[in-house]
Amino acid sequence: MFSAIAGSSSLKRVVPRIILFFVSGLVHGPGTGSLAAQAPRAEEGAAIYAQRCSPCHGENLNNVSGGWSFDLRRLRPDEHDRFVDSVTSGKDNMPSWYGILKTEEIEAIWAYIRATVDKSKSADR
Repeated sequence: MFSAIAGSSSLKRVVPRIILFFVSGLVHGPGTGSLAAQAPRAEEGAAIYAQRCSPCHGENLNNVSGGWSFDLRRLRPDEHDRFVDSVTSGKDNMPSWYGILKTEEIEAIWAYIRATVDKSKSADR
């Protein structure tokens, strides 16, 4: 019975997310640490984003797709799990990046998005 469950595609999709959840929480939970401590991760995320994400989501998070791809600037700080799930499993037009992007790379992209969006919002005030 376990082998049938272990081979199921739904389990293959859930297990990486569970591992990512625990690893990201233990190593560098979302929203933890000072902005200065997050800066190197955000810089790494900017480079990964430019290579992997910008063709669909726009340069520097400036989405000009006309609506066919999600505008990542709309992600709220409390939507980390939604972001990770979309990246690892895919959603709508977005393919799954499972097995392509490492956990650290996904977290770096999240740090870049947060740093960019949060900086923009604080500048608007």
